[in-house]
Amino acid sequence: MIGFGKEKVTHLHFYFHDMLSGSKLTAVQVARADSTNTSATGFGMVMIMDDPLTEGPELTSKLIGRAQGIYASAAQEEVGFLMTLNYVFVEGKYKDSTLSILDRNAVFSGVRELLDWLAVMP
Repeated sequence: MIGFGKEKVTHLHFYFHDMLSGSKLTAVQVARADSTNTSATGFGMVMIMDDPLTEGPELTSKLIGRAQGIYASAAQEEVGFLMTLNYVFVEGKYKDSTLSILDRNAVFSGVRELLDWLAVMP
C-alpha cells in the first residue's frame, strides 16, 4: 500500500467499570423514548458515561484511564447497545493517548470485546 508502513498489532487488556447505582455513579440516563419503559430490551434509552478503566477486575485496582461516551439501547429483540466512546489513558505506555470506538455491545454475552476498529491518537 502506498503511504502505509508495516501493520502493527497491539493487544490492550483492562477492565471497564460502569456503575449505575450507589454513591459514585459513572453512567446516567440522559434520554429515553416514550416506549422505553414498556420495552423488554429498554429500546430507546440513551446513557452518558465516564467510567474508570483499571488494570485488574477490582475497582480498587490501578486506574489506567477513563471510558467516556454515549451508549444507547438500539435493539428490540435482545439487549444490545450502540456504543460510541473514547478510552482516555492516564497511566502506562499509552498515557495521554485516546482510543475511539464505535461498536455494538451484546450486553448478556459473558465476555465482550469492543475493539472492532481503532486508532490510537497520541
